[in-house]
Amino acid sequence: MGLGVDVNELLALAGAHKALTAVAVAAVVVGGGIVAATAVGSTIATVTKVVDGDTIDVRYGGREHRVRLLNIDTPEAVDPNSPVECLGPEASDWLKQRLPVGTEVRLERDEETRDRYDRELAAVFLGDEFVNAEIARAGMGVAMSVGPNVKFLPQVEAAQAEAVSGGRGLYATSIECTVPARVEELSSAATETVGQEPAGAAALADFDSHRAELVALLVTAKDLLALLDGDADVLPMAAYRNQTSTLRWQVARVQDRLESAETRNGIARDARKSQLAEEARRAAEEAARQAAAEAARQAAAERAAAAARAAQQSAPSYRPPSPSTATRTAAPPPSNSGSGSSTYTGCRSYAPGGKTWTPIPC
Repeated sequence: MGLGVDVNELLALAGAHKALTAVAVAAVVVGGGIVAATAVGSTIATVTKVVDGDTIDVRYGGREHRVRLLNIDTPEAVDPNSPVECLGPEASDWLKQRLPVGTEVRLERDEETRDRYDRELAAVFLGDEFVNAEIARAGMGVAMSVGPNVKFLPQVEAAQAEAVSGGRGLYATSIECTVPARVEELSSAATETVGQEPAGAAALADFDSHRAELVALLVTAKDLLALLDGDADVLPMAAYRNQTSTLRWQVARVQDRLESAETRNGIARDARKSQLAEEARRAAEEAARQAAAEAARQAAAERAAAAARAAQQSAPSYRPPSPSTATRTAAPPPSNSGSGSSTYTGCRSYAPGGKTWTPIPC
């Protein structure tokens, strides 16, 4: 061909290149030094820090690298610009227990090796255990695709399906912050509250208190519906893509029950208010009747007293008779001792008590 190159030599070189590409083991060279002898596209590294539930720091090639685990997304726990999400701290703790500092792991890449934050993207293996999938299996994260990186996605999705069916982590109704738990709690609270409707003879304050409880639950239902209508590609709703319609139906059903109960409460309160007003009117009438009767009795008593006073004033005055003779001191009765002396003074009229007397004809 005039190029001075042996065609057979080129063919031999091409065959050798294909053979090397097919070999599963190669020397990974970074900065001129051999890091590890492992599978093509793989790296042996040592964990130096667990940042959160889906991010770790590792060391290989003589320096630190931040690695974002591929195809798994866990709730936020450390972002200062975002609130801590349900099970965010728990996901971080789970990964810290799985990959304590000093653990040796194997990193495997897919099509894109870095994300927009310049973090390395990798599947992390602990021996034969695929850590990314184990996070999903524990219910601590959800499967997610990152651009063309779908090589490991089916394994993570299968693990997530196990968490859903097992009710683990984000799918547990026993963990109060999860969406299924919040929906179940709303349903239970609504059933209890609706069942405590005030009786017809209750005080108006009881109706008002009951309505306040219903309104609070309606606010919760509204918030849950807004959450369920949110972005299905980000947490928390990314965890419930296949459950959203069912969860939304449950919340909407509870909302209808609460609204019906609020309507009944309003009708019952109005009826009770009218009843109390009628009772108050009758009580006022009875009080007025009794007051009038009492006033009549008092007036009659006053008239009778006035008549008695007038009769007393018109009657003649009583004057006691004056004594006709002077009252004298009674003398002792005559003595029958036979002494020969006598003090008899004639017939007498003794006053009551016998101490005084007056002479009378015998």
